Formats: sequence, C-alpha cells, structure tokens
Amino acid sequence: MLAMLRKDCCVVGKYAAGLIAFWTILAGMYAWMSEADQSKWYCIMPIMAANIVLTAIGSDQVCHWDYFAAMTPLRPWQMVLEKYVLAYGLIALLAAPAAWAARVNAVGRGGLDIWTAMVMVLLFTAMALPLVYRFGRQKGTTILLAIWGAAAAVILGAAHFRHELIDLAFGWLEDIPVPLLAAGGGCTLLALNAGSLLLSVRFYTRRQRGRYE
Repeated sequence: MLAMLRKDCCVVGKYAAGLIAFWTILAGMYAWMSEADQSKWYCIMPIMAANIVLTAIGSDQVCHWDYFAAMTPLRPWQMVLEKYVLAYGLIALLAAPAAWAARVNAVGRGGLDIWTAMVMVLLFTAMALPLVYRFGRQKGTTILLAIWGAAAAVILGAAHFRHELIDLAFGWLEDIPVPLLAAGGGCTLLALNAGSLLLSVRFYTRRQRGRYE
C-alpha cells in the first residue's frame, strides 16, 4: 500500500502540496490578522481533499492503471483502500489548519462550523468514490453534483416556503444530548464510509473485468 501511496503522490503530489501550503498560510492570516469571523472560509479548503482523490482515480482510469494492476498480485480491495487512506489523510491535513485557525480566531465561533464541514466532507467522500468507480470521473462527478444540488434545492426550498417541514425533519435533534448526538453521528459516518468502501471494491472489481467499458 505504501508503494501505491507513493505512486499517487507522484501523480497529484505537487497539486496537493501546493494546496496544503496555500491553505496553511491563508488560515494563519485569518487567524492572526482578521477581526471578523472567517470560520466559513476555514470550511472550504478541506472539501478540496476529495477533489484531489477523485483526480487521482480519474488519472488511473485515463492511463489504464487498472489494466496494469490486474496483472500484479495487488487485490482490488488493496487498490481501493489505498484511495480511501489517501482521502482521509488529505482531509486531515487540510482540516488541521482550519481547526487551528478557528480556535485562535479573535471571534472564536468557528468550532461548530469546522465539525459541520468535516461531516459534509466525509459524506461527500463516501458518496463520491463509489460513483467514480462505477461511472468514471466525469460522469460520476456530474451525478454527484446533481444529487447534492437537488438535496440543497429541496432543503432551501423547504426552509423558504415551508419552514415547518424543516422543523419536523430536524427539530427533534435539538432534544438529543450533544454527546449522544456526536456519538450517533460518528457511528453513522463510520457505517456510511464502510459501506462506501465495500461498494467501491465491488465496482472496481467489475471495472477490472470490463463490465463498465
């Protein structure tokens, strides 16, 4: 797996390193120089980690790395698991400066936004990777954006026109203790990402056999 990680670092390493360095500097500037709450900016850059991984998967498909990997002792689950490790590692590297910047920010209200962003990024990753393995980089990304766009339109539309539906759907969360809510959310995210990994292995195996060509 380390060899595969080194291969991906060669493919997207310069882009990832530049992005991490840029975001670390930007987060530091917001943390020490800004008098306003910039926590929403802190939540943007970790989302880019998922895009880096999708780029790595797309490069594998364009360069027909799948065909080469099929002739090696590498198993499909190893190939897929490596991409998930890469995704979680990049998310952690990009989220760490964001969390630090929110903590030392003059206003200091960014903690909740950071955790919300992390939940959204992990959900995005759990949905994105199986779709890309099944439909390819371009079509999978299009389907993913369509799903998220439709969900956002429904939520925003309900919030604007029928706010009582939002209260009915999410109001009960306010009655749950925060530790219990955090534990339940963590278990749900873990289950979703585990299911995402299993789906990705299945789709990758079928792609290796020429099912989706």
